[in-house]
Amino acid sequence: MWHGLNMDVTSPTKAASALLRTLAAVLLILATALPMLLLRTPPMIDVLGHVGRYALQTGLADHPWWQTFYSFRWQVIGNLGADLLVELLYPALGLMGAVRLIVVLVPLLSATAILLLSHKFHGRITPFAVLALTLIYGLPFTWGFLNFSLAMALALLAFWLWVCLERSEHTVARTLLLVPLGLAVWTCHTFGWAFLGILCTAASLVRTGRAKRPVQALLATFVECLPLLAPLIPMLLWRGGASQTDTGGWFDIAQKAGWIAEILRLDSSPIDIVSAGVLALAIYAGLRGRYTRIEPVPGLAAAIAGAAFVLMPRQIFGSVFADMRLVPYAAMMALLAIRPAPRLRHAAMIAALSFLALRLALTAHVYREREAMVEAQMEALSVIPEHARIAMLVSLPCPSQWAVPWYSHLGSLALTRKEVFVNDQWANSSMNPLTVHFPAAGEFATDDRQLFYPRRCNNPSRKLSDSLRGMPLQAFTHVWIVGEEAGAIPPRAGLSQVWKRADAAVFAVDAPVRAASSAH
Repeated sequence: MWHGLNMDVTSPTKAASALLRTLAAVLLILATALPMLLLRTPPMIDVLGHVGRYALQTGLADHPWWQTFYSFRWQVIGNLGADLLVELLYPALGLMGAVRLIVVLVPLLSATAILLLSHKFHGRITPFAVLALTLIYGLPFTWGFLNFSLAMALALLAFWLWVCLERSEHTVARTLLLVPLGLAVWTCHTFGWAFLGILCTAASLVRTGRAKRPVQALLATFVECLPLLAPLIPMLLWRGGASQTDTGGWFDIAQKAGWIAEILRLDSSPIDIVSAGVLALAIYAGLRGRYTRIEPVPGLAAAIAGAAFVLMPRQIFGSVFADMRLVPYAAMMALLAIRPAPRLRHAAMIAALSFLALRLALTAHVYREREAMVEAQMEALSVIPEHARIAMLVSLPCPSQWAVPWYSHLGSLALTRKEVFVNDQWANSSMNPLTVHFPAAGEFATDDRQLFYPRRCNNPSRKLSDSLRGMPLQAFTHVWIVGEEAGAIPPRAGLSQVWKRADAAVFAVDAPVRAASSAH
């Protein structure tokens, strides 16, 4: 099935040669997942927050004390992919076992889809498809957009299946298949469904455009992709009852240019920017070179996705970084569109595999390093008792820094280890089934007020001193501050330090007032 990692494979039979190519492809897929296979606690930013929600999702019924502060109600929304998988896997694997399997599935499914699409469009795995594998670990994945990343992987697989059924005798099957595929991907995450729509539209436009005039081709494409609109019904019901519909950040060209440069943002700005430059150069050379050909379907899909990125706002329905999420996938489709001439395949494949190995090794190193940092911070739980009410305050990197805010949802990991309250869950309950009930904490009940800039940033907004001054201490038993030097934390009457390390401290609230009775 798999042609061409472009290796010289000596085999007595074609069947044996095909088997070797298949094994090489499988090894490539497994290698792509290696950074996640090495982890016990995935340190990606939002994943830590999701893990806390999963702990409540699976444990709320058995912990009456938690029910004072949290409620979990299943609802049909376009953001449930990993939540549903956790529900399915938890009885057999436990919470962290389920989470680890899910974060491994994302690169496995994504890599499989990329290689299958390359084989479908070019008859082989191209060097540009190997380069596309690096984008699985793009900024959206590092940020921990787990449902989104899972949905995009499923969208790529669904698109491959849809393209495979393109022959005329499969017309009915293709049409019927779009309904469940669209609903499944939408349930995982709305953006994945939209991306699947872009992919199917591009394929249909290319196919119908060859035989019809432009207007007829557009009409035929609309009819062919109409079943994909089935999720509009639950989507309208969901958004109609949503309480938060913030949309904004239109046409911020400087920010969009930044997202392109940060496509592989991880830890080191020189390495990450040069890596982004390598991909940009590969795409440019592939599109303009004399020794390459462009496959129109992924090429048009890349163009539509790129246009969508330019037109999309930064925030849609309260979901931030909406435009940023498309960047790696537009680039991915551009790379999948390029077919090198036979004379370049071997050299290009060696270069592509070397670049992939470099990025995978770097990603694995950074993720392991951040995992160790997370575990070191979790030592704070040694001084925090069961049923504590924790106010978490976490520093952001200075705006001028390249580092991503790894600790933003560190507090939610505490929910997997102790029965405590922590103000780390998202305020936008319309985006997930969890709701926080803690009126005594005011705006400090959720993640709205937990982030600050450290003093070294000289940033007048989000100051730690302002957060401490405005915090209703009577609602909490402990204040946990991460990311600021312990000696630089401003004093606040009523707090006694009980634990510290170089960049964190835990304070007990003196004679706290029990807030559980007012939590409802």
